[in-house]
This record gives sequence, C-alpha cells and structure tokens, in this order.
Amino acid sequence: MVEILIPVGPKDKAEWIRRSISSALSQGHVTVIDNSDREDLAKIIDEMGAEHVKIPRMKKINMAHLRNVMVSYTKERFVIMLDSDVVLPKEGALKMEEKLKNEGYSLTWMHYAYSEDELNKPLSFGEENPNLGCAGIDILALKKVGMFDEKYERDEDVWIYSKFKKKKFKVGFTEGRCLHLNKTHARLTLSDSLIEAKRNFWRPKYDMMLVLDGLTNATFLSGYSYFGSYYIIGILSIFFYPILLAYIPLIWLGIKYYGGIKRYFYNLIPGLALAASFPYGLGYSLLKRAIYKRA
Repeated sequence: MVEILIPVGPKDKAEWIRRSISSALSQGHVTVIDNSDREDLAKIIDEMGAEHVKIPRMKKINMAHLRNVMVSYTKERFVIMLDSDVVLPKEGALKMEEKLKNEGYSLTWMHYAYSEDELNKPLSFGEENPNLGCAGIDILALKKVGMFDEKYERDEDVWIYSKFKKKKFKVGFTEGRCLHLNKTHARLTLSDSLIEAKRNFWRPKYDMMLVLDGLTNATFLSGYSYFGSYYIIGILSIFFYPILLAYIPLIWLGIKYYGGIKRYFYNLIPGLALAASFPYGLGYSLLKRAIYKRA
C-alpha cells in the first residue's frame, strides 16, 4: 500500500485530524509527522493506529521545511501528502498513485471541495490549482530538483509545481476532489474574506520570488491583472472620468466567474489586498534576491 504522510501542527483541530487520518487508514500506510507538542492530539494519533513521528515544535511554521522533514521519514519513491484538515475520498490515494506509477507524473493532486455537495462538482474551465494538501509526489523527482526550496515557506506547492514544469517533469491533476474542512479558504462569509485578505498582504512576496526565479506561470499571475485593474481604472479616472465605465464589464466578469454577487464580493476583498501589496512583494523579493547573491 502507498505511504500517506500527514503533518499535524499546534493549531490543528482534533476533529479534523480524526477525519483526515480515518479517511487515509484504509488506503495506505499512514505516517503522521507531529509538530504540535500537544498531548491531546498525540493521544488521538496513537489511538487511531497511525505511525506517529514526533518532531520538535517549530517556533515559526515553514511548510517547505516541514515537507522536507516529512519526506526524510519515508523510504518509498511515491507518496501521498495529505493535510490534517483534508479528507481523502474513497480510492483517492489509489488514483493518485496510478498517475505517478503508471502515467509517469511527478506531481499530481486532487482539487478541493469545501462541502459535501461540491465533491462531485466538475472542474471549471481553466481550473488549475495545484496543492500539496491532497497530492501525490515522486520523491526521486523531488530530490532531482533539490527538495523543497525553504525560502518559499508557505508557497511550496506553487513552487514545486512551477519547478517541475520548468524542468519538464510531468504534472497534472487527478480526477475527483478532496474535502477541505477549513472553509475559511472558500471565502463564504465576510469574516473569512477578511482573514484571506490579511493572508494576501504577504503572499505577493512569494509570487514575485517565483517571477525573479524564472518560475512564472500566467495562471497564478492572472489575479494581479484582474484585481489590479480596479486600481488602474480608479487612478486613470482622475484624469479622464468616463473611463469609470470600464468597471461595468470588469464587475460583470467577476460576478460571472465567481457565480454570483455575494461570492464575487467576498473574493473581491482579498483580491484587492493581493493587488495592493504587489509593490511590497516586488520590493521584498528584490531585496531577498540581493541578499542571497551576496551570501
């Protein structure tokens, strides 16, 4: 059976961990990398019968580093990575393993659903959202690109996707969806939208690092073009106010893409935060690059 690696952190919810591990136990050998330093979570992991590996708690979570640590505990070539707030669908591990072993993929993933109703939802046109929370990866290919680049901290999924593509490794999604229990990412409420907006203030530093490292993917930069247009139109309207009419097709496009006014609004807030922090991201990545060159 395929090995399934699940990381557990200090802020993880006990019920989510139970559901995640439970969904994986019947599909492979489950190894939990426990970075939580919490006795209640350790008890759950042991009671469920998963292999339990405790590691020293990290003061600051660097997901790229954590995934490198996870990989160090497996001797298998093909592994499934499953986050502790994600439920693996029936035969999900087998489907991803077949992609790796039989179809030559180095990275494959299942897209997320944020409710039971969305599990059978077909992919939208152009939907390409790689993740490592429900993914299969070829460890041999990973080692060939030098493991996860730890300067990317929380953008390690986009980095490995882009790195593999640049090096001509085969990447792509597996049919089906994994159930994500943390609905904050779905932006279904104003509160969730504001939380995502806060996260998006720091995200551009990783996106711009990808650009400077030659790992740019147009799909991941489309948000800057769309949401940045709101600022550009607003600035240009100071000098030529009729250009404000350009907001009409821009807003219509957003409503159509997100499937309604409410969903559009809840995605608009974090989107504007992303575009607004573009200068910060570019400046940060240029400074970081200069420091690495001097080192």
